Amino acid sequence: MSTNNEVDLSQYASGGQVRGDFPFASHYVDVKGSKMHFAASGEGDPILFLHGQPTWSYLWRNIMPELEGKGQLIALDLIGYGKSDKPDIGYEMTDHIDYVEAFIEKLGLKNITLVIHDWGSYFGFHYAMNHPENVKGIAFMEALLQPIPSYDAFDPDTRDFFMNLRSSQETAEEMMVNQHMFVEGVLPAMIQRDLTEDEQNAYREPWVNKEDRKILCKFPQNLVISGEPKGNYDRQIAYLDKLQKSDIPKLMIEVSPGVVIPEEVANWVKESLPNLTTVHVGDGLHFIQEDHPQAIGKAVADWMDANNI
Repeated sequence: MSTNNEVDLSQYASGGQVRGDFPFASHYVDVKGSKMHFAASGEGDPILFLHGQPTWSYLWRNIMPELEGKGQLIALDLIGYGKSDKPDIGYEMTDHIDYVEAFIEKLGLKNITLVIHDWGSYFGFHYAMNHPENVKGIAFMEALLQPIPSYDAFDPDTRDFFMNLRSSQETAEEMMVNQHMFVEGVLPAMIQRDLTEDEQNAYREPWVNKEDRKILCKFPQNLVISGEPKGNYDRQIAYLDKLQKSDIPKLMIEVSPGVVIPEEVANWVKESLPNLTTVHVGDGLHFIQEDHPQAIGKAVADWMDANNI
């Protein structure tokens, strides 16, 4: 393990520990005029954790300890999420791409190992395929690989959810802002165990202000279905094409039945992506970090060892 690329965390404002149940140091860095929050620990080449909707770095709290000693652990809160600022921007996918890349540049992260999930995978894959010289490996789970061909690919309830949410901004805000459906409904429904009240409250923390919840409309509206939105489709197809030609070591962590990576997608990945390791960690749906954190952490650590990452 190289120790030449670690970030001097002392130069970034510290907020102590993130939470009592997330015992990692909390840091803030100015990116494009806004503060982005990240939890960090350790030394060596960076291991960058990227979350998706509606979570934040808290998602990785029980996985990061399994990777202590493997590198400098850095769990970022996407702009608008977690403890990061919520600037007055569009929160389009291009905005998130810009902020993630600016964060990496600001910290000077080199020889990155990506650990990515949900929309964090979209930004992670995009970064890795556009900056392959700066990425040592990609570990992904419940990640955005093949675009969804049509609404008919969903079960009836999920199809109705996305069709309603994407029918109008007014409907989207009713669902995301007033009903708070993603945090109060989708999140716990996609975890097999029951979250404790304290854990659920941790996921509620970034969204106490109802006005802030409008941000939660954006990711579901931008999920590529039937080739739309076109720009997001083009970016996804571009990184998917490059992934099929890339020799960067890859780890797919899968569960059964999964949601974004069900068995048929997992089988396609195994046939299509070179230099791929796969680990099945058990039964699960989408937020598998809450059901199998130790197994996920061990799988990443073993894969890093096996590939000298």
